[in-house]
Amino acid sequence: MPKRKETASKKAAKMKRELEVLEGELSHLIEVQWTYTKRMLKFGAASWVFGLSMFFLGVIISNVALLSKTPPISISLLVFAAAMPVLITVVMIHKFTSKIRRLEHSRRKLLMEYEKALLKRVGEIITKTK
Repeated sequence: MPKRKETASKKAAKMKRELEVLEGELSHLIEVQWTYTKRMLKFGAASWVFGLSMFFLGVIISNVALLSKTPPISISLLVFAAAMPVLITVVMIHKFTSKIRRLEHSRRKLLMEYEKALLKRVGEIITKTK
């Protein structure tokens, strides 16, 4: 029976370490997600402004009359170009969010196993003292 006592306490200690590592990774990932999101949105807005300014500069340099002759498809392409950095940002945020959800699920699972190991250990201690 002393061997079981050691294994239960070792198992509980091991799970506690795994939980601590998982908690650290999870908090780091959440912090990185928001930093990354802010940077991507700033970069997307800056690249869109730069692209639009280059487009209009090119139109003005070549011929201002071309601006009125542009087909409706070019305007929709400009709108699509504006939405693309935001779309890329949303996809990357979704990737981070799914990873965070997976880690939270692992944390809950480990926490349940840790609680079971602790309860088993407490049960062994109670039966030993009786």
